[in-house]
Amino acid sequence: MYTREEAKGITDKVINMAKADSVEVVLTGGERSGTRWANSSITTNLVQYDRQLNVTVRVGQKTGVANTRDFSDVGLQTMVTDAIAAAQSAQDTPTLAELLGAQEYLPVDAALPDMVNFGPAQRARMVRDSIDIAEKNGVLGAGYIPKIDQTNCTANSKGLFAYYRNVETGFVLTCRMPDGTGSGWSGTTGIKDIHMIDAKALTNVAAAKALRSRNAKALEPGRYTVILEPRANARFLSLMTNIFSAPGGRGGFPGGGGGLPPGVDPTAGGGPPVGGGGGGGGGGAFGGGAGNFLKDKKPGDKIFSDLFSLRSDVGNAVLRQSTMLGDNKPAKAVQWVEKGLLRNLGAGQPANVNMSLVQEGTDLSVEDMIKQTRRGLLVTFFWYIRGVPADGQPLLNTGMTRDGLFLIENGEIVSPVQNFRWNMSPLVGYNNLSLVGKPVPMHLGESYDGGNSALVPPVRIEEFYMTSVSPAV
Repeated sequence: MYTREEAKGITDKVINMAKADSVEVVLTGGERSGTRWANSSITTNLVQYDRQLNVTVRVGQKTGVANTRDFSDVGLQTMVTDAIAAAQSAQDTPTLAELLGAQEYLPVDAALPDMVNFGPAQRARMVRDSIDIAEKNGVLGAGYIPKIDQTNCTANSKGLFAYYRNVETGFVLTCRMPDGTGSGWSGTTGIKDIHMIDAKALTNVAAAKALRSRNAKALEPGRYTVILEPRANARFLSLMTNIFSAPGGRGGFPGGGGGLPPGVDPTAGGGPPVGGGGGGGGGGAFGGGAGNFLKDKKPGDKIFSDLFSLRSDVGNAVLRQSTMLGDNKPAKAVQWVEKGLLRNLGAGQPANVNMSLVQEGTDLSVEDMIKQTRRGLLVTFFWYIRGVPADGQPLLNTGMTRDGLFLIENGEIVSPVQNFRWNMSPLVGYNNLSLVGKPVPMHLGESYDGGNSALVPPVRIEEFYMTSVSPAV
């Protein structure tokens, strides 16, 4: 929402106004907007703007804090005056930490002009194209195109200027048969370049899945070879990224996993959810805790399949995520797992969303992976993932397939399959990898906006446990 120059001008003005021993200013400002449609008709165009300044001043060993949404000179001066008054009446804090000085960050442009200007008119044209295709195929479309334009900037009188502006969008769509007999999902999220979205192609995929999912047959529950498309794999991956955050997997930085029951100690392996991830197990409350899984592990130990590699690729040209940590120190590239071998724990930053998280893959498409599968299930989407208490099974989770489940035989999709409930731990699943495809941007959490994306490939997992038939479409 604010350019670097605009943010610098505002923060410099506040710092110069404050006659104090030191000053720190935090500027946040953003636009959250989007277009929703259902039954092949736009239902909502929304936009919300917000901005805020926070200033912390130090007078000797005293500190005072104030904030404002009034960015006029009068509003800024009032905020500064209030902060100084608060400091003068405060008690001394003899253990005040030194302010962080100027830092050098890896440059990243996450506010491309076409994305900044991407508005309701362009979204409406995407929806019109999608609705036309849905109607031509005899399906009903329901979807969401979000847009986030968020600026975060911290500056201080010691020379720190930590600025990041993020503008991203996505396109998510569910097509359903009018009589409710079929459903298909398609989408892409966490997109920083509008030219990466092909609404027509995504609609064709969702419509084809809805048409093809009619008259699904029930298969017996059991252990199946499954191909998880990127959205399903993103949700599966989110259940365990917290285990790499600190020694013993006790970092408390969930990557999209769900909350813990009341009274559970979050330091037992996961911590509370952050960042709106939602929906998923991923914590120490279940199966002995993720911390137990890694407490005796050390870098170099084999923990996953040779096909599993995970890294924080800070500065990634597709994700374009922040290259600074929460404490405004520079983030660095970290290899968490390399070909199944644990490489890092407690690297000073979390293996977290919005830290350029990449599950490495190949150039294989989902279609290529289907051709290489003798018998298995193609999974489009996971819904309602929750942790399951289970002794000796860290991070055991349960969920349901939805919006397109298909049987593969001899390299071809042969029929739709009635949905399943599943029970599986990602710690087991990523040991059973037999094929990995091409990574794409995808949100890890239940929501589709507000950050929370990574580069995630489709994967083929052996012995994926489908526990019972689900009536979901």
